[in-house]
Amino acid sequence: MRRNGFTLIELLVVIAIIAILAAILFPVFAQARESARKTQCSSNARQVGIATQMYLQDYDEVYPIGYLNAFSTLGREIIWHFLISPYMGEGRFETYADGANGQRPAPQVRSCPSATYRNALAYSMSERIGGSGVALSNQTTWRCSNNLNPCTPAPLALLNRPAETIIYGDGTQNQEWSGNCGALFWWTPGRLQGWGGDFAATDAQWDTIDRDFNGLGANLNAAFQVRYRHGGKVAVIVWADGHVKAMRRGAIQPIHWQLGGDAFDPNIR
Repeated sequence: MRRNGFTLIELLVVIAIIAILAAILFPVFAQARESARKTQCSSNARQVGIATQMYLQDYDEVYPIGYLNAFSTLGREIIWHFLISPYMGEGRFETYADGANGQRPAPQVRSCPSATYRNALAYSMSERIGGSGVALSNQTTWRCSNNLNPCTPAPLALLNRPAETIIYGDGTQNQEWSGNCGALFWWTPGRLQGWGGDFAATDAQWDTIDRDFNGLGANLNAAFQVRYRHGGKVAVIVWADGHVKAMRRGAIQPIHWQLGGDAFDPNIR
């Protein structure tokens, strides 16, 4: 009696063909998924930018505070994340106790689906836009990490190239902070020492600073950097005129952080 079926050789050939097709298609599917995640990240970042534009209208065209250590006076930090929250339609988000901690996820619109920690904050603000300070005994000291003083939140009028000036973007995440990114980009991201040094020029140099990290003590150079977390080593960036654009590693120039002047000058804010 004759049986109908595949021979062992035929089965092996079919399995080999399926394996080859899978090897070809899986990277395509992965790229498609990452493209969708980048699109969602860009949409989230755009909403952050729109909320900031509304904030500017209500606060005499002055940007929100980037970071202010007010523990000694108010018992908490004042950070741009919290200040624009009323314009985001995301519910209460006034301190880290409201979200972006080990027990509660960050508001979804503040996270990035491509981020390592998807339930944590993923976007940072330019320190030159939002300023960085500490409040002691009702007296506030403002100073940027590049020692420009004062470094208060910038008025919109100070920006003479809005379409070329960065406000927000994908930021590095710190496992020690429940996965949250730093509030600010230090001047100037892309430098091998974070706050100074040469600019990264090779993939090996970029890899030392373009990564998430755990704890400032051993990984300070990687902190407060732009995080090129999307496929093709791309970061989503929000510009001062409101548009959102994905930028590859090495494409962001020092002039994109500078608020005034028509050419890069490290002494101009």
